[in-house]
Amino acid sequence: MFWIKFILIAALLSVVLVLGLEFSTLHTQLVTVNYLLGTATLELAWVIVGAFAAGVLISALVGVFVVLPLRWQVARLRQATASKDHEISLLAKKVGREAR
Repeated sequence: MFWIKFILIAALLSVVLVLGLEFSTLHTQLVTVNYLLGTATLELAWVIVGAFAAGVLISALVGVFVVLPLRWQVARLRQATASKDHEISLLAKKVGREAR
């Protein structure tokens, strides 16, 4: 199962790489980028790659600082629930034995 996932991910990354290379060869026009600290003249392909990389970085940071703590909280709550369910079943068995 691991090899199938590995092959699919490698194929997907290869397709993205080929499409990215094709895109970068077709879009070589120079564009002026105005940002807070000044301006820069770059190729359009590099501007788009930079914007994509910034989006990936921001998404990763949101995942690390928002989603992961919530997943940890869910895991802790599930563990606590399982512990309480086990305790309730033990108490129910104990009460059942004493009533007989």
